[in-house]
Amino acid sequence: MKPNNMKETILATSTKLMAKKGIKNTSLADIAKEVGISKGTLYYHYSSKDDIICDMAEMHLKVITHALIECLQNAGFHSTTEEFISVVLNKISDIENHGRIHMYLICEAITGNEVLKERFKIKYIEWRKALELEIQRATKFKDDSYPISFLLISIVDGLVVQSLLKTEKLPYGEISRFLIDKLK
Repeated sequence: MKPNNMKETILATSTKLMAKKGIKNTSLADIAKEVGISKGTLYYHYSSKDDIICDMAEMHLKVITHALIECLQNAGFHSTTEEFISVVLNKISDIENHGRIHMYLICEAITGNEVLKERFKIKYIEWRKALELEIQRATKFKDDSYPISFLLISIVDGLVVQSLLKTEKLPYGEISRFLIDKLK
């Protein structure tokens, strides 16, 4: 996203800083300095760090939702189960690039930021419902769209955690073959 106004610039810079330093270690002063504005100008656009974090969460889930919906559209209605799973797992591997901020946002929401937790819960539900609707619209798995939408979110969250831990190279091909065998 190319920032075209100050609020977008602040949000993009905040996302970059928080992905690098973590949410708790990034201050509003850090953000203002990196953007090249005064704290007063920052407060004009965002009254608190929580407001920035909530907008980041919304933007982040939109990016992931768009990526998965694009993936489902590319898989298409006439895809075989093998093609469908392969396309989904390949897209999830691309989403890993957003993994660090994804986990920071989830951790922040889970560990006590009640405002973010409530807003993030709403966005997660919207994310799941958007996936469910796209599965119904664009695939042959219409009858299973509800559980598949939960499964996709769980897979994204789980694979992001594993990729951030970097304990092992993720075997997307093997995961794909396993799921294909079990769905047959």
